[in-house]
Amino acid sequence: MSEVLPFTLSFLKLHTQSAANVLEHLPVEDTIALLNEIPLELAARTLEVLAPQYAAQCFLVFSPERGSELMQTMKATSGISLLRFMPDSAKQTILQHLLPAKKATINKRLAYPQDLVGAWMDSEIPAVSETTLVGEIRKSLRLSKKVLEYAPCVVRPDGTVIGLMRLSRLITAKDSIPVANILERDFKAVSDRASLQWTSSLHHWELFEVLPVVNQREKFVGMLTLKNLNKAMTTLKGKLTSDQPDSVLMDGVDAYVSALAWLVQSMTAPSVDSSSDSSEVKNDR
Repeated sequence: MSEVLPFTLSFLKLHTQSAANVLEHLPVEDTIALLNEIPLELAARTLEVLAPQYAAQCFLVFSPERGSELMQTMKATSGISLLRFMPDSAKQTILQHLLPAKKATINKRLAYPQDLVGAWMDSEIPAVSETTLVGEIRKSLRLSKKVLEYAPCVVRPDGTVIGLMRLSRLITAKDSIPVANILERDFKAVSDRASLQWTSSLHHWELFEVLPVVNQREKFVGMLTLKNLNKAMTTLKGKLTSDQPDSVLMDGVDAYVSALAWLVQSMTAPSVDSSSDSSEVKNDR
């Protein structure tokens, strides 16, 4: 077990999406056994990339305490998408143990119909003003310890959107530069009440992987990533995640399933002596 665990953790960290595609082929109980053995943050990250339908099944098996810990650690968007596939009683059991801020965010987003932008937007990274220095944003992001998929949106004092920043520009710009100097002003803001179907047809997705979301008063309320949009569209169609696994996974899903199933069993099974191991191997064959 001591040799298997580091290998499994490394695989999950480096190939989270591939591991998630494999886990979706395993019985839920085997996936639960794995997720209960690994660190909370890695378990939450793995659940975020699982198909929401499958992740919801996992949450129905977790203990209420473990389920609430995982939901608190997960990104709100991912947590919300799987909560929509859970019975109300199980959903409320998880929500009642969350911190007030996280619970409020999730309840507000669950109020949106599932086929609207507001149900899938990310509102966890706050917007910044155009006078904010690049160095200030970097420091704030480091302190938050969040994994970034996009740069913060830039807004006026009244909350209306001025422009977007590319993450690459934010990373390479000098600390002393105000974000007004690295803005992308040719963008499209989408309404939180817009349909996902209409939003997916916008040509702006050819230029950006994230677009700002505004309410009926044109005030900034969140960001919609292309990743979340694709996940939403495939979820609404009742399919598994649309992310493509790597070529090795495509060529040998069965082999990956067998290997990861073995890893799960190795991590969670009680220790046995070498003679027992030999006997089990013969029986397996």
